[in-house]
Amino acid sequence: MASVSSSPRTVEEIFKDYSSRRGGIVRALTDDVDEFYGLCDPEKDNLCLYGHSNETWEVSLPAEEVPPELPEPALGINFARDGMTRSDWLSLIAVHSDCWLLSVAFYLGGISFLGHAFSDCF
Repeated sequence: MASVSSSPRTVEEIFKDYSSRRGGIVRALTDDVDEFYGLCDPEKDNLCLYGHSNETWEVSLPAEEVPPELPEPALGINFARDGMTRSDWLSLIAVHSDCWLLSVAFYLGGISFLGHAFSDCF
């Protein structure tokens, strides 16, 4: 699962985290597409595509902790795989992944900058 090893605090760190996670997802959907496609078996449970901050990717079940450490990516990416053309399915995963990347960046920005705002009040 995606995790925040040392939570990015500055705009530059959040952008680096975003870029690294994006790099992992792009690799999954391009260079490693055959491996990614094979891991997304529709017979398995709800799977998610995670991009990690070290530019790697992972297909796994969603986080078990509630609430999760980060926003969750699209759930059940494997279910539509065999009902669509491969390129349409990959495009759908790409759109969901873009949304997830932005939600992670905004989440990290929110917790970072809210922390600064609250500490200035005291």
